Amino acid sequence: MSLLYRQPVARAIALVAGLYLVYYLWWRATATLNHEVIVFSLALLLAEIQGVLNFGLFAFMVWDVDRRPPFRLRPGLTVDVFVPTYNESVEILEATLTGCNAITYPHTTYLLDDGRRPEVARLAAELGVEYLTRPDNRHAKAGNLNAALARTSGEFIVVLDADTVPQPDLLEKTLGYFVDPKVALVQLPQEFFNQDSIQHATRDGDWHEQALFYRLIQPGKNRWNAAFWCGSPSVVRRAALEDVGGVATDTITEDIHTSLRLHARGWRTVYHLGDLAFGIAPQTYEAFAVQRLRWAQGTMQLLRSRENPLLVRGLTLAQRLNYFASMWTYFDSYQKLIYLIAPAIVLCTGLLPLDVEPFDFLVHWIPYFALGTLANIALGRGQFRYLLVEEYNVLKMFVFVWASTVLFWPRKLSFKVTPKQADSSVKQVDRRLLRPHFVTAAVLVASTVVGVLNLAWGLSTQYSRPDVSVVALVWALANTGLIVLGVREVLRRLHARAAYRFPARLPAALTDRAGRLVPGTSIDLSASGVGIVFNGPVDLPKQVTAVIELPGVLIGARGEVRYLARQADGTVKAGIRFAAFDPADRERLIRYLFVTLPRRRTLAPNALPAPDRASLAA
Repeated sequence: MSLLYRQPVARAIALVAGLYLVYYLWWRATATLNHEVIVFSLALLLAEIQGVLNFGLFAFMVWDVDRRPPFRLRPGLTVDVFVPTYNESVEILEATLTGCNAITYPHTTYLLDDGRRPEVARLAAELGVEYLTRPDNRHAKAGNLNAALARTSGEFIVVLDADTVPQPDLLEKTLGYFVDPKVALVQLPQEFFNQDSIQHATRDGDWHEQALFYRLIQPGKNRWNAAFWCGSPSVVRRAALEDVGGVATDTITEDIHTSLRLHARGWRTVYHLGDLAFGIAPQTYEAFAVQRLRWAQGTMQLLRSRENPLLVRGLTLAQRLNYFASMWTYFDSYQKLIYLIAPAIVLCTGLLPLDVEPFDFLVHWIPYFALGTLANIALGRGQFRYLLVEEYNVLKMFVFVWASTVLFWPRKLSFKVTPKQADSSVKQVDRRLLRPHFVTAAVLVASTVVGVLNLAWGLSTQYSRPDVSVVALVWALANTGLIVLGVREVLRRLHARAAYRFPARLPAALTDRAGRLVPGTSIDLSASGVGIVFNGPVDLPKQVTAVIELPGVLIGARGEVRYLARQADGTVKAGIRFAAFDPADRERLIRYLFVTLPRRRTLAPNALPAPDRASLAA
């Protein structure tokens, strides 16, 4: 662990930064306001106040991330596993249910189908899980869970989204927390196997946009008994749900709303930091926006309600602060918007939000920025990546601004399922959703041009302060770069395949035209196809048989060659689409892909060992 991330060091840096940030705000409020443009001046000051408040709440939540609740696993507990679904594909459900069948602790799995689809019922029968449905879709996912509650009896309930595949030891690692009879809920991290998703940074390994929350903030909430339900993956005590009247149906974010009721009734919650299930992260910007919009709008509904966490009875002060911190984050969009447009206003109008000498401002601002950033990085223990966090904040900004209008403009909201797969229209849809970002970037570029012209030729008498103009130009260029980086993260994504291809180096072979097995190495693998590299030329027919050596077992499938191409290094790559599987082999493949592989953190092809082809050669 880096010295910077050690708890005493991180806390010391946070204290020093906090003291300076308070001094900086006092200086800004008393020595820099421009009363000639007081609205503009106060808007910028309020944005900085919000930033300091965010820092304080963040430090409060992550002050202690090592709290471990009591744990003792008991045999003989009865467990139901709920998998609610509405429109997810059979392929997605097959992977999740295969994972459920691999859970080693005794349990009963229920597939809760709000789509009432015959093919889903057949899948449940084939995989030996219980199939439940209901006559309507009232209250969406929350209603689906409540309907299943009334028809089942397990003492504990595992809740898994339709795309979330559990690990075999999920229950052994979580049921022990319920030794405390007041524990109502154990929430697990949301981790993802599709590391090419829109929320995974292409240049930063397995870091994703929710990493800071699930790997740091939620563990920190254990100290305050304030970890909240995020739906899936989780384990819930049935008696606790029944005590609060079931899953909350008053808002479209039933999970955090139910948590609030549990805490208000005196129940405890636990966050378990450990990867025990892997789901599908939003693959496209559209899916990302739909999911974040639902979360934000549901939060606004809760803030408008009588169960506002700042007002509802039964919560401790620490719990109120934790809920407020997690809800307040949706208003960061206004701070980002002010920061983005402020330099454009300065460059286009000559209006200055600060009445202070530039040098004096920089002397105060540079320590404010440097100390605040350093403290966030230290408290972030490796999960706070400043530039990436800012990029995603910009990508979420307009979604959250729109969502926040629910707070003062109440309207009926419907629960929208996050799209799990992409189609051919994804690029067009994503570009349309990014139009506000394009417009903002264009305004910044135009204001930069105006600023340069005024600076060079003095076209406006308002520009009597070239030093201020230079600061505004640098600010505008930095903002433009931030938008470009965020948009680039979206537009550079490829969505050529409906199914995620796992990087997997395994011994593999294909039959050539003579029917002989030609050995090669798989480089990517999914339930629908495989990419295989051969050391030299191969003569393949259109229809082939593929053989792949999974750990400890060979599987085979008939397939079709979709492409065959020579690579720059002289190897030949073949792309195969599977056509037919023996059912047992397909189950082995799915279990390997969705249960075994996601737990391995060295999935990059260049990090995987070369396969041993001995068994295939034999």
